[in-house]
Amino acid sequence: MIAKIIPIKSVRKSNFSALIQYLTDPQDKSERISQIKVSNCYSDDQTAALIEIQNTQEMNTRARSDKTCHLVLSFPEGERLSLADLNAIEERFCDALGFGGHQRISVVHDDTNNLHIHIAINKIHPKNLTIHNPYYDYKKVAKLCEQIEQEYGLTQINHEAVSDKSSRVAQEIEARTGVESLLGWIKRECLDELTQSDNWQDLHQVLVRHGLEIKERGNGFVLVANNGVAVKASSVDRSLSKGNLTQRLGAFIPSEHSAKSSQQNAKQYQPRPLQNRIDTSELYARYQQEQTDSARQRTTQWAMLRHTRDQLIDRTKREAKLKRNLIKSIHAGRLAKKALYATTYQQFKTTIAVIKSDYQKHYQSSKTRHSRMGWLDWLTKEAKNGNAEALAVLRSRRIGQFKDNQVSAKPSNDKTNGYFKDGFIKNSSVESITKIGTVSYKAGSTTIRDDGKRLIVLPDTTQDALVDILQVAMKKYGSHLAINGTESFRLEIAQVVVQNQMRITFDDKRLEQYRQQLMKQHALSRAQSVGQKQSVTSTSTSTSTSTSTIRRSL
Repeated sequence: MIAKIIPIKSVRKSNFSALIQYLTDPQDKSERISQIKVSNCYSDDQTAALIEIQNTQEMNTRARSDKTCHLVLSFPEGERLSLADLNAIEERFCDALGFGGHQRISVVHDDTNNLHIHIAINKIHPKNLTIHNPYYDYKKVAKLCEQIEQEYGLTQINHEAVSDKSSRVAQEIEARTGVESLLGWIKRECLDELTQSDNWQDLHQVLVRHGLEIKERGNGFVLVANNGVAVKASSVDRSLSKGNLTQRLGAFIPSEHSAKSSQQNAKQYQPRPLQNRIDTSELYARYQQEQTDSARQRTTQWAMLRHTRDQLIDRTKREAKLKRNLIKSIHAGRLAKKALYATTYQQFKTTIAVIKSDYQKHYQSSKTRHSRMGWLDWLTKEAKNGNAEALAVLRSRRIGQFKDNQVSAKPSNDKTNGYFKDGFIKNSSVESITKIGTVSYKAGSTTIRDDGKRLIVLPDTTQDALVDILQVAMKKYGSHLAINGTESFRLEIAQVVVQNQMRITFDDKRLEQYRQQLMKQHALSRAQSVGQKQSVTSTSTSTSTSTSTIRRSL
């Protein structure tokens, strides 16, 4: 599992209410939120607890750092625990970080392939009203992650207990964006040559060959690519920090040639999708063109909005000035003129407020409509709109084996009508698509999770939902299915098939034998039930005949 405290760069942007609003927003997904848990508050009601936490934070007027801690616990793909286990793990992490008695709201999200918990913690103690900032939190978190992985049998991950996380920065950036970062590119392309340079001239030559330039900025060095993208040199490797470089190579000597002016660069950094099995050149070119067009439209619209706003304000000022001149020229008493001036000023203020409010609404609407999208976000949007190629690119990012309960089989070649080439039903209600191509869509009253190769079944799925999932699997894969997962899940699937008389067979011989045994038992029990009904019917018929005979004799 992975535990991470999400830092906030600006304290003024810290807002506990906004964080909870985001975490508890279902985002039009039926299965995004599994649980909302309030701890150490007088009320378990979310709204009341939120007001209590905000009041507690406002009572501390001395703290200048962020008063909210946002902790995220994420589990590997396919590994899911019960809510009781998740609550126990959440309490252990909060205790380890010193937040045992602090107010917090925890939200379990299950809308991605990785089950994860968001924990919003109030750093202000509810009784002492003092702020608590964990000391060496990365070490405590890494140690506790290892313990929990062993206790619950989870996949063990290498937790690096280091405060400088530069070794993970490139991986995190590239995993989130799907685009090769400058940091990762330098590490892969020229880090060895840079660390082996004996003087500043050799180092500059290596940089120029790769379209890079080193510059002084602040108290350190930055590496600048020919397209203007820069990265802190020490974040690439500690040997490239200003202290280590000047100690090894002497006082800094700037390069005589810039990376932009050099035309013989053999290699140059260009943001492009990470290498995978599918050619993404055309899609990425279209993505870049759309982003450029969107930025141009956004700039044009903002300029027009500002121009319209300024024109309206100028007109309002002229009208207010004209009204004041008219008031000045009329013959009236001092108090009457004063009242007229006050009314004019109030109308002026109201009109200006309306103009600014309308400008802000149109500005936010334009910002939302033309916001810059990341590569993976754009792919998910395209896939949701029916782009099978974008969906295939997302699914090519999947790494490792899937361990969760699943229903799958090789799709038949003749079952492509109404489906994407490798995906979901076109006319279904698609709720969301993850960044590795898992599609959530509605089938009846059930949400189906489809990653192209299998239908994913969550724990505690009801038998009615299993029936819906199996019906979708029959349409997609045919009647011969592969069932993988826990033994209890496999047996339950066989029972559902028999109880609902579904014409499904299994590729696993042992599971198929179990299904056939259940079929025989079911047929036998039905025959016995029919026989009992016939016996009861014949008995009641003979009884009624005897009764009618007796009545006639009487």
